[in-house]
This record gives sequence, C-alpha cells and structure tokens, in this order.
Amino acid sequence: MTDTNQNDVPELSFANTGTFLKAPAADPSELTADTDVAVFGAPFDGAVSRRPGTRYGPQELRQASAWYDHFAGGADGAYNADTDRHVAHEAVTLCDCGDAPTVPNDVERTRKQVKRYAETIAETAFPIMLGGDHYLTYPAFDGFAETVDGDVGLIHLDAHSDTIDGNELYGDHWHGSPMARINDLPAGSYRNHAMIGIRGYEREGFRDRVDSEGLLVKYARDVRKDGIDAVIAEAIDHASQDTEAVYLTVDIDALDPAYAPGTGTPEPGGLTSVQFLRAMDLLGACDDVAAMDLVEVSPPVDDASDTTAMLGANAVTRFFEAKFC
Repeated sequence: MTDTNQNDVPELSFANTGTFLKAPAADPSELTADTDVAVFGAPFDGAVSRRPGTRYGPQELRQASAWYDHFAGGADGAYNADTDRHVAHEAVTLCDCGDAPTVPNDVERTRKQVKRYAETIAETAFPIMLGGDHYLTYPAFDGFAETVDGDVGLIHLDAHSDTIDGNELYGDHWHGSPMARINDLPAGSYRNHAMIGIRGYEREGFRDRVDSEGLLVKYARDVRKDGIDAVIAEAIDHASQDTEAVYLTVDIDALDPAYAPGTGTPEPGGLTSVQFLRAMDLLGACDDVAAMDLVEVSPPVDDASDTTAMLGANAVTRFFEAKFC
C-alpha cells in the first residue's frame, strides 16, 4: 500500500460539515480583531405557532453550505458564474461560533442567552445568525444594537409582517411578534423598518400601522410589478435614513413554497429563487448592512432533496461573498 500524506488527500464536500462553509470553530470570547465575520446558530423553535422543526435549521444549513465551500474555499477560490465574480473564501477570516445556548420551550431564558451571544460576537465581528424561528431576530437585533452607538435600521424579507403586539393565545413573545418587540427597543423603530415580500393575511390594524408609524412595506405584488432591484434600493434607502447601521433579517418563507417548502408557515405567491438570490447580492454589497440572520428553515418538513436548506445556505453564502469576497 502506498503511504499517502493526509494533507495531500482532497477535501470531500460531504465530509467535516460541522461548521458553516467549513470555517474554523471558535468560542465568541476567542474572536480577535482579525475576525471578519462570525456565524452562530440558534436552534430554538419554542415560539412557533404552527409547525415546529426549525430547531434543526442551523445544523442543516451548515451541512448544505459545505457544497459551496468545496469550490470557493480552495486556495485559488472559484468563479461564480451566476454573479460573474471570482470569489475566494480563504481571503476572509470566517469563524463558526457554534450555537447560542437555548432552552426548549423557555422563551425568556432563550431570549437573554441569544442576546448575550449576539452581543459578544458583534463586539468583534460581523454576526450572521442561523435560526431557529423568527422570534430569535428580536434578541439577536437587541444584542447587535448594544454595540452600535445610535439607531439601527431593519430590512426584513418575509411573507408575514410579524408585528402582532399581543396575542391572547401566544402572548407578547412568539414568532408573530419580533418586529413589535424590536419597535419597543431604544435603537429600533418602525420609522427605519423596511419589509419585502409581505403577502397573505395580516391582522386588523396592520394597514393603519403602516400609514401612521412610517413603515415601508414592499408587498410581493410590488416585487412582481417593480422588480427586485428597485425594491431593494428603496428598502436600503428607508432603513439607512438617520441610522448608524442596518440589520438584515431573512425569513425563508419570503420565498414561494415551490422554491422553499421546508418552513413552518408557507404562503403561496412569494419570491422566486432568482429574485431572492439577487436580493442577497444587493444587500451584501450595501455598506450599511452590518448584521444579518436567516431563519425558519425547517428540515423535518423540507423535501427529500433538502431544497430549502440548500437555498438558504446558498443565500447566506451569496450575501457573504458580496460583502467580504
């Protein structure tokens, strides 16, 4: 048998997939000033109202991301034919900080711990959170905002507004309320909040809130009418007005379930995968966006090809490449 040096063995796309883009693992406290971006998971779905399963989203997204690193993670990088750009992940210092500690079915304890985790990471690096249900955006935004000296705008891709202020069944803290809770924060406000992809049914009073509180809402019908480039440009302008930074949150159900079936509250009539990935390119290229998350990927209800996790991982990678590569 020929003696083969282990370092000469090519890396397999499906091996060693425990971190996003196969990045080195690091505790948040170990990040240094040289770290450009740090990914962390929030495996929690204790705030959902319909189908659970998003607690498995972070790990599935990590596994799906390995395919993209298989090409662009090499020493020479790779040509991305869709964006017409040469990208090299090796040129960026990326770490995976593992999962924030969560407590199943304890929203309050999970909220505090996710906020602390996000804040620690944001003090040193650009934070990217992988959810988990959409309630987690509230503590992640809150933690990030603690590191910003001023107001923080919000760009929000979703099928639903998630602005329910209180609910008789679910209370004030569930995945239908994170945008209302962010509006309560000193750094957050509907005045600097831009929503994209909203469709389906909203609770009574939503239109009044849009008109009275300065929300910018670009419905799915607006994307179809005006195009994704124009909608993203308007959202960036609105969210960055009089703010020090912009937080981007992406609920995978912004997409039509034909493209992303693996989510808890799918709504027909959403974005196409082409529109979605173009949005990630444009938002990644925006200097004002200083933190992001992608939430609501639910592997137990995904299709046999893991389509939703693959698309979600691709979207985060496209954002990452536009921002850093």
